Amino acid sequence: MRWSDAHADGVLALSAAVSAVELVIAALALAAALLAPGAPRERLGLVRPRLRGRETAVLAVGTLGLSHALDAILAQTGLYAQSELARFALHMQGARGLPLVVAALAIGGLPALAEELLCRGVLQRSLAARLGPAAGIALAALVFGALHLEPIHASFATLLGAYLGVAGYWSGSVWTPIACHAINNLFAIGISAHSGPTASASPVDVAIGLAVAAGALVHVRGRVRRRLQPAAGFDDG
Repeated sequence: MRWSDAHADGVLALSAAVSAVELVIAALALAAALLAPGAPRERLGLVRPRLRGRETAVLAVGTLGLSHALDAILAQTGLYAQSELARFALHMQGARGLPLVVAALAIGGLPALAEELLCRGVLQRSLAARLGPAAGIALAALVFGALHLEPIHASFATLLGAYLGVAGYWSGSVWTPIACHAINNLFAIGISAHSGPTASASPVDVAIGLAVAAGALVHVRGRVRRRLQPAAGFDDG
């Protein structure tokens, strides 16, 4: 796609719109943390992760694998072309220079921070304390999906949110899902800018993506098993 001033203005306008929404989400997370009992920093999950940098990196790769598998499933079923994901990729196709940098910050970084503070921070930590980790992760993932509004994208996001929820629960900190989310967003922006919407996919793409995601979870769980206390819903038996 030929890059034009109008296209650049469109990317900047999209970045501004996303930023406005994400700032509202961040404000909601902060307000909830300030109004709830306990230290806001603890409520938000802004504490030191129990996971090491290498383990977070493995989980980030797993996040990319899961996104790849979900993209492939949507492409195979024909749902991808009808989704907001395809429209976003088409919008970003050919982006470069300042608009691409702005998009990376506004659409890549800011949503990862705001949405994780609300969903894996305030919501998941509060729900897990009351209902148990499995219910907390599931309910927070459903809210995460609902934030994306468009049904196909929301379903995609719900499954991704469950993965991020497990990462956040094992880590004990919101910083781990923030990192995984940001890397996933930035990768999607880069691929979209380079290639546009997903053209095709095969069952092999699905299998590879799911294998990477599952392998990342198994690998990290094995490494931290001795450092984390077994918890209901995530024991080793």
